[in-house]
Amino acid sequence: MTEISMKKILVPVDGSDSSVLAVRHAIALAEMSGAEVLLMHAVVSLPYLQHKAGGDILDTYVEEAKRYAEMWFEQARQMAAKSNVRTTSEVILEAESIADVIVNYARSHNVDLIVIGSRGRTGLKRFLLGSVASGVVSHAHCPVLIVR
Repeated sequence: MTEISMKKILVPVDGSDSSVLAVRHAIALAEMSGAEVLLMHAVVSLPYLQHKAGGDILDTYVEEAKRYAEMWFEQARQMAAKSNVRTTSEVILEAESIADVIVNYARSHNVDLIVIGSRGRTGLKRFLLGSVASGVVSHAHCPVLIVR
């Protein structure tokens, strides 16, 4: 039997309860395996704002999304520090398909496992949905753990 090695665990975060739980699971797995946790957040592209609204509205939307992402990353980093787990974080801008962004990010960063919440936020800040988790499971090159 082949040994399973985990060096990198990807966790898409959006501030939802499901996302926070996914971070906790990823940290626990990383602590057991010595893996690094890669935190990422994708900012959804809003074509209407790009074409109809002024640049100030779009800039405000992107800056606000980055600010929230940094708060979520900091919360995750604090949890990881308690377990001596290494983390990195990145915000991906102008994502059209969140599932595609997650899958492509995992592939390009040689991720061994994706840990994703089953449901995301609601309203305009709806970044991780049940359909996103389903899309990630369908297209990821590596195992996916869905946390609910």
